[in-house]
Amino acid sequence: MDPLQMKAELAEERDDFEGALKSWKELAIREREPLFFLRYGRSAQKLGCWQEAENALAQGLRLDPSSSLIMENIGSLWANRLDKQQADSLETAKEWFMRALEIERNAPLLTQLGVVYERLSDEGSARGAFEEAVEVSPDYEEALYNLAVLEEAANPARSAQLLERAIQIDPDYGVAHQVLGRLYQRQKDLPRAEYHFRRCLEIDPSDYWSNLYLANLLGSQGMNVEADHLYRFATNLHPEMVGGLEIFSRFLESIGKEAEAAEVRRQAKLQADRRGTT
Repeated sequence: MDPLQMKAELAEERDDFEGALKSWKELAIREREPLFFLRYGRSAQKLGCWQEAENALAQGLRLDPSSSLIMENIGSLWANRLDKQQADSLETAKEWFMRALEIERNAPLLTQLGVVYERLSDEGSARGAFEEAVEVSPDYEEALYNLAVLEEAANPARSAQLLERAIQIDPDYGVAHQVLGRLYQRQKDLPRAEYHFRRCLEIDPSDYWSNLYLANLLGSQGMNVEADHLYRFATNLHPEMVGGLEIFSRFLESIGKEAEAAEVRRQAKLQADRRGTT
């Protein structure tokens, strides 16, 4: 491997994105290789250098006009960039994903397209993209998860089935466990709900919502000491999240801690006021 390429790869492994960008840029300019422009563009995107990323990927595509991989990455850039109007960016992302799919239809591409459709509030097209992704690759857990989230309200049984498949493929798929916990809690299957919330916290102990969900579940069963601990942990982790503070205050009231509940509610109001002035 070229020493400069090795340097770029090592920088990425260490999350040194500035070092990676510098090395990939130098390689791309020196070698005029589409893949190096692709890696250069990805590094620029990770740093939020949106225009530089766009320019690098465009140059890579000029060198290899039929590369569905580069088109996919241009779509990903437009789906995530923060320097343009969101609706326009998402429409552009959609166009690039569709161009890439004309060359190669694969589950990751279809799933990314589905996410863009969902963000554009086109639920029907999103469902179609996720369904096709699952048909193309039945074991692609990202497609299973996204389709399950779409089905969560209207068809909870199918949603749970899809999520169970996803965690069979990847037992450490935290967000899938979280949604399963929500589904089972609504179905009053509390042991299963608790299992999935706890699995989510085994995977990521600092997951804000899973801490809140588990706290709520335990509180509803009178396990107030552990529920109190989880609420405090979550709200200390993200004190800016007004919703969590309000839920915690209601829990404190329910167990007779009115004074502390009032203080938590006061903190929630301060956070809401602070948001209103920024």
